[in-house]
Amino acid sequence: MPEQARITSVEAIQAFRTDLLVYLEKARGVVDEVSEEVSRTRSWLQDDRSSHWAQQIRRRTLVLEQAQAELFSARLSNDHQNLQLQQMAVRRAKLALEEAEAKVKTTKHWLREYPAQVEPLARHADLLRHTLVSDMGKAVESLTQTIAALDAYAELKAPVAEPPAAPAAE
Repeated sequence: MPEQARITSVEAIQAFRTDLLVYLEKARGVVDEVSEEVSRTRSWLQDDRSSHWAQQIRRRTLVLEQAQAELFSARLSNDHQNLQLQQMAVRRAKLALEEAEAKVKTTKHWLREYPAQVEPLARHADLLRHTLVSDMGKAVESLTQTIAALDAYAELKAPVAEPPAAPAAE
């Protein structure tokens, strides 16, 4: 006669299932946060930085034009001290404009490179999300069914062996 199974710790499986659910919840939150950050960064590049640096180029171009006009006036007035100040102002304005132009180039570069550099990595996060939701969801369901089956099995009463029947007297 086969020996009876000894189920000693359904609680350990239940604890593992609970820990797995907590892990899945945290992991899904992190993966969702990564996906949102990827979207926010792309939007930031497209909407915010592009318009910001285009506006800065316009503003800094006006500042440069104003500084050049003041330099021209200083040259006409032969004011050497003011002339040096205006030359410094023109240099600063040119540097500021060059900086804005470099930022526009950098922003355009990253807008072109973003799909090739970032999105393949973001796809890995999407695959991980799928694994967490689908495969790990199936694992949780399997653990739930295992726990239910073990609980049902543990509640079964062992069959009582009937004493052998006495031979009938003839």
